[in-house]
Amino acid sequence: MNIEDDILIQKYEMLLYNKELIYFDAEEFEVIISHYVSNERYADALEALIHAELCHPEDLELALHKIRIMMYLDNHDRAFELLLALENKACDFFEINLYKGHIYTINDEIENAVREFELVFEKNPDLGMEDLQYIPEVLIEQKYFEEALIFLHRLIDSGKTCAKIFFNTGFCYDQLSNVEEAEKYYEKSLDEDPFNEKTWVSLGVMHHNANNTDKAVEAFDYALSINSKSIASLCKTIVLMESGKCDKAVETILEVLDELPGDANALCNLGECYENEDNQEEAEQCYIKAIGENSDFVMPFWNLSKLLYAQGNIEAAIRFIDKAIAIEPDNEDFLYFRGQCFISLSRNKNMLETVLHNPAIIRELNPEKFQDSEFINKHKKAVFFYNIGEVEDCCKYLLESLMINSEALELFFKAFPKAKDDAYIINYFGKYLK
Repeated sequence: MNIEDDILIQKYEMLLYNKELIYFDAEEFEVIISHYVSNERYADALEALIHAELCHPEDLELALHKIRIMMYLDNHDRAFELLLALENKACDFFEINLYKGHIYTINDEIENAVREFELVFEKNPDLGMEDLQYIPEVLIEQKYFEEALIFLHRLIDSGKTCAKIFFNTGFCYDQLSNVEEAEKYYEKSLDEDPFNEKTWVSLGVMHHNANNTDKAVEAFDYALSINSKSIASLCKTIVLMESGKCDKAVETILEVLDELPGDANALCNLGECYENEDNQEEAEQCYIKAIGENSDFVMPFWNLSKLLYAQGNIEAAIRFIDKAIAIEPDNEDFLYFRGQCFISLSRNKNMLETVLHNPAIIRELNPEKFQDSEFINKHKKAVFFYNIGEVEDCCKYLLESLMINSEALELFFKAFPKAKDDAYIINYFGKYLK
């Protein structure tokens, strides 16, 4: 912000504080409003807009500012109403079609969105690239990659290109699993901006997903040469570990720890490498050190609980999985693992076998009807809690599964016939059993 704008903001806030009459030109109000919006002070921006509308009730630019603020606040219904009102004033602002398209995209009305975006291109052939880039970025954000490519190629064909346009094009092809086209456009982006860490990382991830380990590592190395603290170090480590090159993965992690001593994420990765090399003692020490560095980071608790479980130290595994659950209480993997610990502790192998294979049992009963993962998860939890004697929690999840599928009780009783004799269950589901 320049000195004149700074003085303008101070003058406005002084008048506001002293409850004096506020009057500025429409352009000055736009500066004030834009200042608050850029600092995410939307309440202040709306207050300034109220004063602006009192002074300039017919100003169309101010009307656009109001629409933008509504969109920043995710009040899309109100924004759309204001857009229609502005459109009815025979206003030819390109933003009307642009923002309507944005709102249609958010509402998954993609055909309407594309139509509005097409109008932006048709009505405004000389519009700047910065404004036109807005269209594919909105579509990408909502995962409409094929539609985004339509407008990205329009920009490219018209000569309106830059590193970002090529990157977005490569990213869309990447998401659509078109590796050849993705690589081509990522490389075009790097031709424009060879020191873009994000592009090198994306190229590496793409090669990793395509099982091209050497190219993936090469891309991550380029990213690390640009920024030694890049996320590329983590990506490279994962690639090396998954390809069985644990010794090289350890080298990479140790380099990270030289740059970032005590990095909990790197320590967890190092622990996993040691586990893969069957060096459980070193792995355990890495996880304990990671916990000491960052007690809010869930991964070392999770990894350590699994390691202790594999060693047969079930009580200790429970202590650490409880700490992981305290950080992420709704994580189904953690809850399931905790149940598995308690069942293993009871040494009831038949019970463990029943629980571990319950989703498969459900699917075998009627494979087409029970593909709903939410139903399976709820039903699986009900089975867990029943097996460890927590009947109240069992009923809670069984009821939730029943709300998804009316045959949940029948399936449950088929797996556990004795449950029909449980007084708590009978009382809980009385009206469903009549």
